Amino acid sequence: MLLLDQAMGELRPEVAELLEAHLTRTPKAARQAAGLAATIQLARQATALTPEAPRRPLAVARLRKVQTAMRWRTAAWELTRMAACAVLGLILGWQGHINRGRPVAAMARPGGNPDLPAMVAEGEQVPESRTDFWSLANLGEAQRERQSGSSRPGSRYRLHWDSPVKMPQVEENL
Repeated sequence: MLLLDQAMGELRPEVAELLEAHLTRTPKAARQAAGLAATIQLARQATALTPEAPRRPLAVARLRKVQTAMRWRTAAWELTRMAACAVLGLILGWQGHINRGRPVAAMARPGGNPDLPAMVAEGEQVPESRTDFWSLANLGEAQRERQSGSSRPGSRYRLHWDSPVKMPQVEENL
């Protein structure tokens, strides 16, 4: 313990003199003290703090200026997007207002693109498919079925829908 304190330089002068006298008389203890002193020296070199290079000061004013510019750009971009949506909505709304009463044909006209519906001229009847889920014929039939089913006492119906691409089936619960 005294050898470590001596190597670290933490001994009082009178104790250090007594230890030096002991080390001169005992070569084994002197070799051990020299080894500890070398180890302590290497540990100090390994853990020594190196002076850091001076760092550049943080340019806070420049960062704030850049952030403000970015906020303005972002806000301008968002306002542009909202304005484009508003213009598109107004155009579509105006077109709907102008074309009110002109239904879109369920099928494309011959010679045109079959994927795009064609506008029906005023007074022209729109052919309606009975297999169309939202057709007026299907809605009227469903209304009649509901009315006839409610007139029978104690009858209950269940809607059975296997898949979103198939028509739902009305089943009677017994």
